[in-house]
Amino acid sequence: MKLAGIFGENCQEQTIKAMAEAQIRAQLNNSEIFKFTGGFLAKITTATGTTGNISLYRTGSTQNILIIAGIPIIINGNLEQKLNQIVELDYQNAAEALTDLDGAFAALYWDQRAAKLVIVTDILGMQPLYMARVSGKLLVASEMKAIAASNLIDLEMNPGTWGAFVTFGHALGNDTTLKQVQHVPPGAIVIYDPSSDRLEEKNYWHWPEPQPEKTLANVDTGQIIEVLKQNIRAYLPYHQPGTILLSGGFDSRLLLALLDNLGIDAPGVILTHEDEFFGADGIYGEWIAKKVGIPVKRISSNPDFFSSATYLDYLVMNEVVTPSLFLFISQVLQHLESSMGAVWEGCFPGAILVPVGKQPKGGFSKYLASLEISPSSRIWQTVEKIFVPSLAKQIRDEFFEKLEVEKSQYSDDGFGVSQFIVRNRTRKRIAPNPLQVYPSVVPTFTPGLTKDFWAIAGALPFEVKTEFRLYKQIFQQHFPKMLTVPFVSGGKLVSSKGFSPWHEVFMNLYKLQLALGKGKMGRGLLKILGVSPHQNFFQRSEFLGQVIARIDIGHHDLNSDQVRLIQDFTKSNPNKFSYEQELLFYWQVWRWVMDSKTDLCEVLRY
Repeated sequence: MKLAGIFGENCQEQTIKAMAEAQIRAQLNNSEIFKFTGGFLAKITTATGTTGNISLYRTGSTQNILIIAGIPIIINGNLEQKLNQIVELDYQNAAEALTDLDGAFAALYWDQRAAKLVIVTDILGMQPLYMARVSGKLLVASEMKAIAASNLIDLEMNPGTWGAFVTFGHALGNDTTLKQVQHVPPGAIVIYDPSSDRLEEKNYWHWPEPQPEKTLANVDTGQIIEVLKQNIRAYLPYHQPGTILLSGGFDSRLLLALLDNLGIDAPGVILTHEDEFFGADGIYGEWIAKKVGIPVKRISSNPDFFSSATYLDYLVMNEVVTPSLFLFISQVLQHLESSMGAVWEGCFPGAILVPVGKQPKGGFSKYLASLEISPSSRIWQTVEKIFVPSLAKQIRDEFFEKLEVEKSQYSDDGFGVSQFIVRNRTRKRIAPNPLQVYPSVVPTFTPGLTKDFWAIAGALPFEVKTEFRLYKQIFQQHFPKMLTVPFVSGGKLVSSKGFSPWHEVFMNLYKLQLALGKGKMGRGLLKILGVSPHQNFFQRSEFLGQVIARIDIGHHDLNSDQVRLIQDFTKSNPNKFSYEQELLFYWQVWRWVMDSKTDLCEVLRY
């Protein structure tokens, strides 16, 4: 379910209708609007519902309204009873009661008697929810384009966020790519009074205190396992068994082991990585599924996916919040079906049980040195080429200012960098797929987003998690069968134990591929054998040239002379690809999506 709302004076019904319609896709085809003294609320669902056996919409005896986006869970108690109790409370008590929920969720609560709105977000703010304040009104929605569709804001780039997009591949903090739109803060209670246009915010959850004294030997892995099993049980009232999205990595294998241990026989779906390590990721995933005894559907990657209508659909649902051209994970959406009931996605343990996002040992200087963000880098040269000088300078300056502000909130060590990555990269780059894109088709269950789990995992030092040491210890102590097959994780082949024959086989094949790829004859041999280099597996997107050709070079954001040169180059070199083309592609598609052109097939005459 997705939601939208407009609160304040002189709210118009056509505004909420436009906000709701902007979020409707083929799968999401049903909306309902609620009118009250302080404004309007809308819920957007599929015809069959998207949350299984539990309704996340409630009305109280005094006409209070509760609408929740995402999939909230409760560890102790009955969720149905909890929601029925909450909807009868006044706004202050309802706000506190909603903080008892776990999982990925964003709740809107309207207190009819007090005429006040309450918003509560999950502890890490992973469930997308956006807001804007304009003309004495508060707008909220599950998608940015819904707020843009209100016609109460300008479709103006947020320069600092576009700087973050080109460097990190995601926004920073609560900013978005739209200048007037913000993410609702994580772990927050927001109370809004429409009559006075007064908004109050407070945090109800804070990151656990670091435990630097912890070593791998004294980590209680049994406690971690028990908490994650409680998480899984809390999802079962929605639907079971569901389908697990399986790969050769640590995260999905841990989730598979937990489901198996609880007697939940969820079938698996594997999207294979034929271009990486000769498909080891999918092969390992299929082997481990056979060892557990679950049926698994293995699907081959489509080299032409990025020229397909389903990719255009993905761009709309993703709202261009992350770069997605040639990104493997973008393909998953097309293989999801409502008949799955729900999908299990093990992303959150993987965000904290192992260092992610190229995190090295140490503080921010080492972490940022591993990224291409220097003012003299190719990225900034591209920004200066594409955008008018004043905007290019704004993008650069505001990004570096925002980065300093964001860094200052965290300690300059492994704990601080880990927290920075989770609150930014995980929230803005990893979470949108399972929590914004996939739910358009099927509910997504994401164990590991609970207060109890993060109280343990969030306090662990960097050294405990390096080289997958903690993950391997969890498997060794609780699920040794899972170590009989090697892993592929984060673009790396990882041996499951001291020596693994199949790890050596794929590693040696990979080394041979790299060696042959260095010479012309070797590349010819690889081509004869049907082995494509990793970076050349996906075919160039047909949409790249079509989008660039349709850019209005007179737009006030753009350096018209340079963009014209790029258009000419693209037209005369249809098989060439550059970062300048890619950034122009994202900029133009973003503008179309924010302008409510949700049918990109029609826009591009596809």
